[in-house]
Amino acid sequence: MRLRETDDPMAVWLYAERYLGGGTRTYSRFSGEAEISDRCHPQRGADTFRLPTFRVPDRLGSYLRNRLPSRLHERYRHDGWFLLPVHPDTLDHPDLHRRAELLACPPGPPVEVVPLANARTVLVRRIGDQPVEPHFLKLHYPRRLSRFTRRLRRPIIELQLWVATELARVRVPFLPEVGGGVFGTDPTESWGYLLREPRLTGSGSGRFTVPLFALYGRDRRAGDDPTLLEQLVAHSGLDAASFLSERVVEPMVTLWLRTAEATGCLTEPHGQNTLLTFSGQGRHSRIGYRDCAVYVDPAIRRGLGRGDDLPPRNVISVDIDVPRAQVASLVYDTFLGSHALSYLARLAADRLGVPDGHLPAAARRTFARLAGPAVALPPTVFNYDDQLHPDGSWRLVDTGAAPDWR
Repeated sequence: MRLRETDDPMAVWLYAERYLGGGTRTYSRFSGEAEISDRCHPQRGADTFRLPTFRVPDRLGSYLRNRLPSRLHERYRHDGWFLLPVHPDTLDHPDLHRRAELLACPPGPPVEVVPLANARTVLVRRIGDQPVEPHFLKLHYPRRLSRFTRRLRRPIIELQLWVATELARVRVPFLPEVGGGVFGTDPTESWGYLLREPRLTGSGSGRFTVPLFALYGRDRRAGDDPTLLEQLVAHSGLDAASFLSERVVEPMVTLWLRTAEATGCLTEPHGQNTLLTFSGQGRHSRIGYRDCAVYVDPAIRRGLGRGDDLPPRNVISVDIDVPRAQVASLVYDTFLGSHALSYLARLAADRLGVPDGHLPAAARRTFARLAGPAVALPPTVFNYDDQLHPDGSWRLVDTGAAPDWR
């Protein structure tokens, strides 16, 4: 993809999501695996597909929302019922919770969506025959993408809405998750979807937005094109080392620390969740974030005087029986470092002449300058054990490696 060939911000975002990820899913032996049908696959499928929907009466479920303002609710919430979009591969799953009862609900209008890199998150184009403001749906997906099945049950939906409120409270630039529907009444097995706004919060967002992996990923359709990173550096007026350290590395480290210390939310800034917005000429840019399914550190929140306000799931020392420092290492050292910035550093060294060690040094300086005592991190890097566990759980192992990015 060449930036100057289109002036449509949404077209750039969607192309980046679907086709600029070549070579970026190599961080584990499961990262490239996906149990998804060809019709819904972001590369093998068509440009759009349709989600079936159901009109779920209030007695069979719940429509949830947080305090963040949104006009999306009027598309999904109605008097006495709410609209429930379902991924086609989820509807086909034989073990879908209360599937027969769902199929007995009245059908709603189909939702036309564009598949994205995450596969179970899609961009909505139309509801029925009516074009709507583009927005995102994160869907229940009881099949495996990478190492985990991607179920979206009520406690996680409530978690994400809670986290979105916290991120908005401290003015993190992110895509707000504002509501969602839940089918079923079981407190743990009921499942549903999340509504996500299409624009980063705050001022100063650029005209174009792409996931971070699109900067260093190979174009699956035009493999000879320069990477997006090379194009942005050329347009920015900066040398590559300055562009990457000042526009990407330092803002990513700053945003993670700021968010953790102000909320206790340990965001997961890997290449898919980190967003870069930039102006048409690439001279201005900004780092943002998406996806509020994160771990929460109650020790940080106690230090903030907010220890009694916790979400229903993903709370370290409550339902997450892993030491807080190890979880922080997973999301910072492994997700931010190994799964994102290390890819950028390799490309920068191979294609742009940035010296080895320059970007990790920039990250370490930023971390040393900004990190306070509230965020606990161990002396070595923790990562998943790179095994599939039959219960869908996860284990962390001490890699023994010293951290490169702090």
